[in-house]
Amino acid sequence: MEEAEEKQSERLTVEHVPQLPKEPEVKRKKRIFMQVLMVLGASIGHLGLAVVAAWPNPAIPELQRNNTNIYGSYMSLNSWQLDMLGSLVSLGNLPGTWIWGLLVANIGRRRSMMFLIVPYSIGWGLVAFAPNAPVLLAGRFFHGICIGATFVSASTYIIELPDTSVRGAMATIPSLVLSCGFILATGLGLCFRWFEIAFVGVFIIVLQVMVLLVLPESPSYLAIKDRENEARVVLKKLRGPSADISQELQDLKKQNQDKIEGSFFKVLQDTDILKSLGIITVLFFVQNFCGLMVFIVNMTRIFIEAGSTLDEKVSSILVFFVQAAGNLLACLYLDRFGRKLCLIASLAVMTMCLMVMAVYHHLKNYTEVIDVVVSNGTDFTTTGTITESIDGMPTWVPLVCLMVYMFTSSIGAGPVPALLNSEYFPTAVRSQPPYHHLPKSHVCNHLAKNHVCLLMHELFSLPTAVQLFLYT
Repeated sequence: MEEAEEKQSERLTVEHVPQLPKEPEVKRKKRIFMQVLMVLGASIGHLGLAVVAAWPNPAIPELQRNNTNIYGSYMSLNSWQLDMLGSLVSLGNLPGTWIWGLLVANIGRRRSMMFLIVPYSIGWGLVAFAPNAPVLLAGRFFHGICIGATFVSASTYIIELPDTSVRGAMATIPSLVLSCGFILATGLGLCFRWFEIAFVGVFIIVLQVMVLLVLPESPSYLAIKDRENEARVVLKKLRGPSADISQELQDLKKQNQDKIEGSFFKVLQDTDILKSLGIITVLFFVQNFCGLMVFIVNMTRIFIEAGSTLDEKVSSILVFFVQAAGNLLACLYLDRFGRKLCLIASLAVMTMCLMVMAVYHHLKNYTEVIDVVVSNGTDFTTTGTITESIDGMPTWVPLVCLMVYMFTSSIGAGPVPALLNSEYFPTAVRSQPPYHHLPKSHVCNHLAKNHVCLLMHELFSLPTAVQLFLYT
């Protein structure tokens, strides 16, 4: 009797499951293409972020050769201040990450991204109209706020838009846009003065706000804020007629029900979240101390001090083009091969490139002092010394190593930590772990770009810092 009732209950349950129409392949491709356009629109902020991050590449060499500001007056910057133009942004990341983490959780992903126009405008305004070095450094600090805020808000928004089946590929689009931004920033240095680049940066963020006006809010955010009708409309547009929208809404609410009620420190009692937090923190530590951001910020300086015969800006553009190609490859194959395999392969090849660069710069700077000994028939006397060095070192080695390094970093070490950072956490706390552990990443970034790199620069030379990254 009980078995008959169970079978009857199961039959009734099956009968009440809605029969969803199968989506034609043509319509599916159009819908996925629409998601690509939406992700690209949301990634315009990453283009502005890249111009901010790579601005020292065209700016520092020019400041060393033609040290004048927008008013035409001389502006003096010492070596420490020039170094801080690249590393100070990592300190600005700290308040940017915390403040925009709160905004993302409380006012939504889309609106928090629109508010990015405030720090970007202040930062670029200070840079463009800086009369002296302190004001210029203040602008770079605000640039750091922009970077931290963009990573938290845009990354969270982008990961919540696409279908699960293409989420990995979609999540690499911001990395591809970043590479294009690095190319743009360095290329602008061929045409514009360092302060004129600021106006391009402002234009990019204004364009981002205009695009966001026509983009929807994240359906995940709408769901956890009990705005179910709005979430249903957005999901129906994103997922198509064959998706069970009601089931996805229920899954989102069930997944985040326990997380909404507790504070972040209560959430940390969840062993799964704590484990994920530890993994992501380690990945960001490795990402920063493998030298990736140091190379991006100091690319032109590395080529200058390495003695490259090719123009430092052109060499940097070539490297960033190769990085963009790697990001494009990651868009196609990251889901197919998996995050773990891509990350391991990326770090392995990057390590080999660092080894080659370390040996190259050691041999290039190697000198040996030899005593000149003369025999007088019965005894030997030292008459002086001569210095020998290795000449004829090929100048193309740094360019090739950096091209291979940046290419392999873009298929694993670059995009994977940020991708897992958004995938590992439930929607309700997705904006919390990033802005609690990313400050640790930014501190590591600052140490890698400033203190460690400056120490090696003072003791040996800037390129020799590669050796330190190899051993860390």
